[in-house]
Amino acid sequence: MFFPDVPLSAINYALVLGITCLTVFCNFTKSSSEFSGYLSKVLRNYTEQACDGDFLSVRCPPRTTITVQSAFYGRKGPSHPQQCPSYQRYTLVGTHPLEDDTYCYMSTALQKMLDECQDRRICQVLVTSRLFGMDPCPSSSKYLIVWYKCMPNEYKSTVVCEEERMKLSCKQGMQIAVYSAMFGRTQQGTLECPTHHRAPSVVRARGL
Repeated sequence: MFFPDVPLSAINYALVLGITCLTVFCNFTKSSSEFSGYLSKVLRNYTEQACDGDFLSVRCPPRTTITVQSAFYGRKGPSHPQQCPSYQRYTLVGTHPLEDDTYCYMSTALQKMLDECQDRRICQVLVTSRLFGMDPCPSSSKYLIVWYKCMPNEYKSTVVCEEERMKLSCKQGMQIAVYSAMFGRTQQGTLECPTHHRAPSVVRARGL
């Protein structure tokens, strides 16, 4: 985050939390480890990968849906022996191995995976260049990688400004789970936490 020539003490920061209230079902109350295991599945980041010609399956636990974070379809240079090895391409003039030492990708991968899987609980796609449009490197074997999270069906967002207290609560029989958190301020600011106009010394803050 970067604020060019902005007085640091004039910036009013905000804490933004994405939370959900998860029901503590009877079968979970018998063992806290079972509920913790379910909770870890909801809050973790997932990665799935599949080679050309294979099916890629994306799935989330019950009461959650898929949120696609990023996707890549193509090839990033030479492959590992176990990672989508090349296969023989048969033509009228003979057999030719596919090229594994090239870098190519299809920019439509993310949008296509959003179309296919976003907001679903289970999604399965056949990995093929035809799924993503014109193939920029038909002589190379490729693979699809999808990064995603599982968002609870009931999801709330709450904001609290600096120097203020935040109170979170769920109904009886439910438990708070923090899905995401951010503390800071965007360059555009937030309506909830307006900037206080003061005249302190100027401090230049640089982002990472």
